Formats: sequence, C-alpha cells, structure tokens
Amino acid sequence: MIVANSSPIIILAKQGMLDLLKKCFKKVVIPESVYDEVIQKSSTPEAIALQKAIKEQWILVQKVAAMAEIETKNIGQGEKEAISLAYNHKCLLIIDDDSAKKYASIFGVEAHGTLYAVYLACARKVIDKTSAKNVLGGMIDDGFYVSSEFYSKFIKLIDTLE
Repeated sequence: MIVANSSPIIILAKQGMLDLLKKCFKKVVIPESVYDEVIQKSSTPEAIALQKAIKEQWILVQKVAAMAEIETKNIGQGEKEAISLAYNHKCLLIIDDDSAKKYASIFGVEAHGTLYAVYLACARKVIDKTSAKNVLGGMIDDGFYVSSEFYSKFIKLIDTLE
C-alpha cells in the first residue's frame, strides 16, 4: 500500500497508465483533498480514471487532518494531507513536489516521484523498457518538467534493467 498525491494520479491517468500503481503497490490511499483536486473537472481522463479505480476499490479515499507540525505555505493542502496520511499508515508516499518530499523526510516518510513508479513497473516487468520511455516522453509532452540531466539518467537507468 502507498499514499499518493494528486500529481502522480493526474500524470499517470493522462498516459492511460494509472493502473501501474495498482500493479506495483496493490492499494493506493489518497486524502479527500487530493480526490477533490483531481475530480474538479469531472470529464478529464484523470477524473474518470480515478472514479473507476475507486469503484474497483484499489484506490481508497480517506479523511485526514494535516499534522499541525506542517504549518507552512510552501506546500498545498493536498501535499500536507498526503504526508500526514503516509505518516499515519507508515507507508511510502508518491509525490512530485520537491518541497513536499523534503517535508516528508522530516517526518521519516519515504517519498518518491511518479517516475519511481514507472521505474518500478519496468523493473518488475509490468511494462517493458520502451513503454517506460514512452510514458516519460508523454509526461514531458503534457508539461511535466525534467532536466535534460535527469532525463538522461532515467533512460540509462531503464536501459540497465534486465
């Protein structure tokens, strides 16, 4: 089981790959604020994919109060609640915001970005190397930013997999 913030759900759903989270982690828990953020526009691919995953019961929505210790304007409410939920469940957090990852680490929450899930799916042979690279390309086409250095490292890392 993992906790996910809105960005991995939106990014993977836009690529038609939200089920990578199910295949890699079985269950995904999200806070209500993340659910609200993703379904604001109910006809988007991410809103439709999230509703389907909830209906299939592999994504669960939970109410959580953000930990009082995370009183900052540097990260949003969804990030605060996701960190709090991962802390409460003592599980991995998938989140892309670098500031949120730093706050998570303060509380001992292991946090990784969306590409961690893509890498893990490839390493576990849920998807092949070409698909992993195509997901990254599609993410970039949709506005996801990675530096050219990170892009190169990710491609090399994928290529080292058996």
